[in-house]
Amino acid sequence: MDKMGDTPLLKIEKLKKYYEIRNKARGKSILRAVDGVSLNIGRRETLGLVGESGCGKTTLGRAILRLTEPDGGSITYDGRDITHINMFPYRSRMQIVFQDPSDCLDPRCRIGDIIAEGVDAKAPKLSKSERRDMIYGLLETVSLAPDCAHRYPHELSGGQQQRVGIARALAVAPEFIVCDEPVSALDVSYQAQIIELLQDLQERLGLTYLFISHDLSVVRRMSDRIGVMYLGKLVELAKAEDVVFHPAHPYTRALIEAIPAPDPKTARERSRTHADDRADPGIPDKGCRYCRLCECAVPVCHIDEPELTSVSPGHFCACNLGHKQ
Repeated sequence: MDKMGDTPLLKIEKLKKYYEIRNKARGKSILRAVDGVSLNIGRRETLGLVGESGCGKTTLGRAILRLTEPDGGSITYDGRDITHINMFPYRSRMQIVFQDPSDCLDPRCRIGDIIAEGVDAKAPKLSKSERRDMIYGLLETVSLAPDCAHRYPHELSGGQQQRVGIARALAVAPEFIVCDEPVSALDVSYQAQIIELLQDLQERLGLTYLFISHDLSVVRRMSDRIGVMYLGKLVELAKAEDVVFHPAHPYTRALIEAIPAPDPKTARERSRTHADDRADPGIPDKGCRYCRLCECAVPVCHIDEPELTSVSPGHFCACNLGHKQ
């Protein structure tokens, strides 16, 4: 595996996406959903992106695919800047698996017809039998029986629907897939099955993933490296084991401590300790974005906004005290 080699498959630099918000009481304001994010993803690597709802994870994934147009920064894919070019040639190389399969599958179409859209786009000159065999093959690839092609989405379970979503993404033979909370809408048993499927497909097909989730325990299982986002900024980036066992940013530590504990006594102690830890939707005009909730904050944190810097080989943290933690 290449993973993080000399030339990453995907490279984004200072990517930005802002939204204008209109409020009768406050007037116009700017939501900095993604605010200057930079990162690389190596071939056949899984980069996990974790953070609370509203931190900008999904917006970043969509901006990378140009499903929403970025307001600044650059996107380089396979050595070429794709920030402003026509994306049609790249749609088959870069795909997305959405969060809720029931919302993204047309309820009026049979499963075979849903998958056939990608097959027809990738290979429009196939014969009827070849087209049918490819659809059946894609269903088998995601461990679904060929007769599912004749069923409607509502006739399948949530886990089966997500497998259809994955098959639809695979229909155009992509290299890179954004997995946007692909298991958050599923039961725990289905979550494990989908994660195992994604890992198996990566091994067999050489896929590269950006795996987005709010659940750090899921991201840890899936990812080679993990990036932690808070209010539009990347606050930590490192190998998965370093993020989980040696977190450098206070927000990362808060996420780890929020993972449900199997021991009820430990869970109660965590609940009391972090009872006041709530996501702060406002972005301060200056200083660290997390400083108002951070127990480690010092005066400089309210003045200077830290940049993502190295705290150890391959481990980056955006914290004014990161090098001391």
